[in-house]
Amino acid sequence: MKNQFNAFLKNLFSLITAAVFFCSCSKDEQPNPAKHIIVIGIDGMSPDGIKHAKTPVMDSLVKNGAATFEARSVLPSSSSPNWASMIMGAGPEQHGITSNSWEANDYTLPAVIAGNDGRFPSIFTLYHDQKPEAHIGSIYDWDGFGRLFNPEDVDFNIDGDHEDGTTSTAIAYIKQHKPDFIFIHLDHVDHAGHSEGHGTTAYYQAVAKADSLIGVIIQSAKDAGIFKESLFIIASDHGGLGKGHGGESLAEVQIPFILYGAGVKKGYTIKETVYQYDNAATVAFAANLKTPQAWIGRPVKSAFIGYEKPVLKYKKPQQMIAPVLLPENEGIYAPSGKLFIGNDAEVILKNPNKTGVIYYTLDGTDPSIENGIRYKAPFSIDSTTLIKAIVAEKGKLQSKISSGSYRKISAHKKPGVSYQIYKLESSANLPDFNNLKFFKTGKAMEVNSSIFDSLTEVNSTAVVYNSYLRIDTPGTYTFYTNSDDGSKLFVDEKLVVDNDKNHGVQEHSGNIELEKGKHKLRIEYFNGSGDYYLDTRYKGPGIGKQIIPADKLSKD
Repeated sequence: MKNQFNAFLKNLFSLITAAVFFCSCSKDEQPNPAKHIIVIGIDGMSPDGIKHAKTPVMDSLVKNGAATFEARSVLPSSSSPNWASMIMGAGPEQHGITSNSWEANDYTLPAVIAGNDGRFPSIFTLYHDQKPEAHIGSIYDWDGFGRLFNPEDVDFNIDGDHEDGTTSTAIAYIKQHKPDFIFIHLDHVDHAGHSEGHGTTAYYQAVAKADSLIGVIIQSAKDAGIFKESLFIIASDHGGLGKGHGGESLAEVQIPFILYGAGVKKGYTIKETVYQYDNAATVAFAANLKTPQAWIGRPVKSAFIGYEKPVLKYKKPQQMIAPVLLPENEGIYAPSGKLFIGNDAEVILKNPNKTGVIYYTLDGTDPSIENGIRYKAPFSIDSTTLIKAIVAEKGKLQSKISSGSYRKISAHKKPGVSYQIYKLESSANLPDFNNLKFFKTGKAMEVNSSIFDSLTEVNSTAVVYNSYLRIDTPGTYTFYTNSDDGSKLFVDEKLVVDNDKNHGVQEHSGNIELEKGKHKLRIEYFNGSGDYYLDTRYKGPGIGKQIIPADKLSKD
């Protein structure tokens, strides 16, 4: 009898275990999928834009759905790599779309896998292959979006007419076809960022308009009778800084990710990390589609009803805000400090935190409580100096390091840089300047893009700078160009930094061994379109990374 009872318990335990396992597996495979999924992507919309603009629709979606404003784009933080990552469940390293100059038959990095058309498989491909009966649409304001996916994977493929026309087309499509999946792209917020600048009134007005357009798209789902069975995802490709993007700053990389509708938790804050490529993975999860092995995106399961939030062992780092060095930079991307002619530089350091103390160094080394000078009051410097500073509190976290390049020259110093400006026919990369004629020449104290400030036309424009750099200590030197768009740096006719092609602000570097004495310096730079920026820096024996100073540059 005892053996029979034990056998009964064993069988019962096995049945319970199997049932729990079956339920768990089924739940992971299919989260009660929405019958209709609508993704609305707003080009260039940052969390800052949503925070400061009037966005009652998105505010309501966040309140009644799941959201994070700390999702991250892929690098570079430019449109093509990020829209591709959003629909492909993978990053540039996998799908090969590494810049805005990518074309299906003209690229640098091939995709790791590809369909018959040579493109990396997108969420549209998954629907086409696994649910051929589904009705799929793609409606976009930026025509460049259409080249990223195989048009044969969608039933409705429309390049819209600005934000209003694109939205009207999407509304008509939703009402007529009640699509299983539709991707809608709106571009006007990015236009405002490039023309007027991120954080401007015009930019916030563009975000507010995007909010209203999202509202009418959601209303169209109600009018079509599919609202209760629809999942809405609001996303963006990148943020911005000044009038540009493409760099590695948080303002450019951080993006919103909002889910609302069928199967989504109400008022849920997504705490786990979310990346651009998780968008497609989440759509696939909600639609019960199997994803390719090459996809690296993970579905944000915790946003759905019935799925627990993950246990996060490692938390987002908490740091003090880095100190502010005055005078502040001469541009959004430039380091603090500037060129002082004749007069000594007064340095002011500000602590933006309510607690902590500023420590700084004047020799290019990284500051700390142990080796830094405690800041007490403004001070003056009478020679070119790299200042580094942190905010720290004993026994607690410290801030990131702030740095400032304070360059000092006498009032009698002659410009050490000559330059020639050229007009380009193509703006994809730097040209062969031997075959071009310049239309303007001039002289400058340093190598940067400030000469573009006086030009009436800056698109498709290039400049070549020539100078001699004095090296006082022999050794290994690292040179940097930070530019939007492409740049190259040569030392003694040798290419040291290759930062070419059309891209947002990004930094590249290279090393070279230099003897004591003067060395020929040549920098080539071009701006394709939109915002422009260039600065040149170096570091070497006893020299911290800083702007190449004017007192080291001469014409011969």
